[in-house]
Amino acid sequence: MRLIGTALIVFSCGMMGLIVAGSYGKRVYNLRQLISFIQILESEIHFARTTLPDIISIQKNEYSGVIAEFLRILDDALQNEEGEEFSKVWAHGIINLGEEGFPSQVLGDMQELGRVLGINDVSEQTKHIKKTLIRLEQALQEAKSEQEKHTRLWQYMGFSAGLLIVLLLF
Repeated sequence: MRLIGTALIVFSCGMMGLIVAGSYGKRVYNLRQLISFIQILESEIHFARTTLPDIISIQKNEYSGVIAEFLRILDDALQNEEGEEFSKVWAHGIINLGEEGFPSQVLGDMQELGRVLGINDVSEQTKHIKKTLIRLEQALQEAKSEQEKHTRLWQYMGFSAGLLIVLLLF
């Protein structure tokens, strides 16, 4: 019985450490997807002159996870045709990104981008998109740095905490 209890304690603590470590990788993945969407948004606005509802409607099926949910929220609000300003629809989608753990700096940059999309000319929108992409790339580099620092730490800490609990109990 003690052996089973020991194994369960070490396993559960180790899994908790792995889950926390995995969250750092998930943040990097989500930022990469967001950067990819913003790059496509820039191309569609600058070169194809596609409207925002069309871009979002097409792209919502191209992504998974948090970004797909963000785009689905935008698309649903735009399809309802309630006459709501795009910036308000965008802000509602950003609330969802905040709930998923995006850094506040990224949320602020996205909020600022939403204020200019669809109301300015193409060159002004492109300028703001490029600025946002630069800031998102910086956030991605920070997330990668945190991932490198903290992933292994949390993996080891989870299993070590399990072993410490076992030593204290037995």
